[in-house]
Amino acid sequence: MRADEIVQLNKEEYIGFLSKLVQTDTQVIGHGLLGGNERAGQEIIKQKLEDLGFEIDEFLVEDEKIKKYPGANLGHDNRNRPNIVGTLKGAGGGRSLILNGHIDTMPFGDREKWSNDPFLGKVQDDVLYGLGSTDMKASLAAMVMAAQTIKAMGYQLKGDLIIQSVVDEEGGGNGTLACIERGYAADAAIVGEPTQLNVQPAHMGFLFHEIVVEGKSLHSSQLWNGVNAIDKGIKIYQALKDLEHHWLMTERHSLLPGPTINLGEIKGGIAGSVVPDSCTLKTCLHYQPKQSETYEQTRNRVNGEVLEVIERVTKGDEWLERHPPKVSVYQEGYPFETSISHPLVHEMKRVIEEVLDKEAVIEGMPAGCDARLLAGFGNIPTIIVGCGDPKQCHCVDESVPVSQFLSLIEIYVQFIISWCGIESID
Repeated sequence: MRADEIVQLNKEEYIGFLSKLVQTDTQVIGHGLLGGNERAGQEIIKQKLEDLGFEIDEFLVEDEKIKKYPGANLGHDNRNRPNIVGTLKGAGGGRSLILNGHIDTMPFGDREKWSNDPFLGKVQDDVLYGLGSTDMKASLAAMVMAAQTIKAMGYQLKGDLIIQSVVDEEGGGNGTLACIERGYAADAAIVGEPTQLNVQPAHMGFLFHEIVVEGKSLHSSQLWNGVNAIDKGIKIYQALKDLEHHWLMTERHSLLPGPTINLGEIKGGIAGSVVPDSCTLKTCLHYQPKQSETYEQTRNRVNGEVLEVIERVTKGDEWLERHPPKVSVYQEGYPFETSISHPLVHEMKRVIEEVLDKEAVIEGMPAGCDARLLAGFGNIPTIIVGCGDPKQCHCVDESVPVSQFLSLIEIYVQFIISWCGIESID
């Protein structure tokens, strides 16, 4: 039987597997600092992969092993939060493939704002509702169901197929870093973040800066004798927005938007009648990869331009020159890019067009995900292809179209067969 016939024949089972995952609480707590509930979901993935003949590797994230990677998020509670990696050994002579997906979800927030139970996991009008349905249990389930479909077709793969169900992605990617540190590698990787079945061979990098500015406090009736730290902080931020404007005019990428700097948090002062003696700004900067540079070189260049702007403001202000602001990066992630001319991109484009019978969309992801880790630290050609609308991520009444989920299973099946190669089982 063909892949599409098997998917249609078994669609209720496939949807049921996804429903079971969505109905299982795998929330990350405090972005991983306070732990997470991933184990129950990982047990479901583990059992299914075992049933399909995968060799199972179950292991915890260890700070001592991942701390060598720039951007590792240390100090998380990793207890009882295992990665599950299944390897289906090929017969030989084919290319290997990693399918990477995260089992953890963000917390559901205010329960009263949800129309239904966040763990509903039920289908209504061809849409499956529930926390993590789009981000990204549907794609993770599709990876596993694709392997089941290939088995039902009676094929053995020539190349190895590795399915990574990772923890703590919402905490910054420690689960995937632990897979890389453990030595997992392949000829290509697919990350299943929601792309609406589009191909994303690139995403933005990000830098979170904290800028602490000192002032001089006194009663506001004599503010000319003090120094308003908030005013000084705004002066720095306005200079950073000028830098953003310069980037938007000069930095171009065929798949990605221009660089941006967002002031997401500002704290300072104690009362309207008091000149504030301190101000803390927290910004998030998104920046593009550049193929002529390594990811680290791009990161350092962008960060250097930020520091240069702040230094220029500091030197032009008598108070700031004597009391320079303290600037630090408190979270970051490299960008990544796989050339659109790479065979991985070409082959996925062909498969999508064959399955969907329409032209495939190739675009970039304006955010970031674990693709950067596989590409940047694992040196693995990587793309992002998944089901669901990214706008459904981290939102109330999260949902995923069932039709996209089923189409993604077929896309993964056809790509795995083409990339890894097959031989019939006698």
